[in-house]
Amino acid sequence: MIKSRIYILDWLRGIAVCGMVFHHGLFALEQVSYMFGAPIEFWFLQTKTFWVLQEIFVGLFLLISGICTVFSRSVLHRGIVVSGAALLITLVTGVVLPAVGIDGLQIWFGILHMFGLSMLLYGLFTCKKRWVPIATAVMLFVFWLAVITCEGATWAENCKAVVGIVPAGFYSADYYPLLPYFFLFLAGTFLGPAVRDKKLPQWFYTARLRPIEWIGRNSLWIYIAHQPILFGLFFLIYYFI
Repeated sequence: MIKSRIYILDWLRGIAVCGMVFHHGLFALEQVSYMFGAPIEFWFLQTKTFWVLQEIFVGLFLLISGICTVFSRSVLHRGIVVSGAALLITLVTGVVLPAVGIDGLQIWFGILHMFGLSMLLYGLFTCKKRWVPIATAVMLFVFWLAVITCEGATWAENCKAVVGIVPAGFYSADYYPLLPYFFLFLAGTFLGPAVRDKKLPQWFYTARLRPIEWIGRNSLWIYIAHQPILFGLFFLIYYFI
């Protein structure tokens, strides 16, 4: 655990989270408006400019997550927590919501899935026990051979989506494959030691933005909670109007 917190990492992550929450808020409003037969469409969500802004926020979040691996007690533990949250989102959007008649919001491999898997892979391949990286590499190789061998099977085709090879008919409302985004996470891990050893300009270690810092420190729980809260809020507004 570091003795002096580097607050800029918190508030940059907070800004990235705010950008993603804003995007998801507009998306939630569109979806709820369609459910009530009074569709609202935000045309700018489909523009290349908005896509670039979205990728900047995601890229910033990935870089900071990679940088923070040098401050983490256990990247593997963090990866397990994030992956667990991602699986919870898949359970809700892929099983619970369709069961109550809300379809089209399934998230099979979204941004949390990609974050969690990135942390798990990094944690396994940098484990100090030498047999762990070797065993991980062998298991991944064997698994990918199985995917190629069973090409055409539904499970194998869906596994390809994890690395960015999208099969016909695959749909995920939020989709961020491991490639190419994992490389941004790795870039952050290479920057981490320089940030930790205070090799960057002094202002990097003194800049503050307190309200946003709190969001950055609680980014995982805010990300998990904001989607059901926004959908519920817009649903209630439309229901009572």
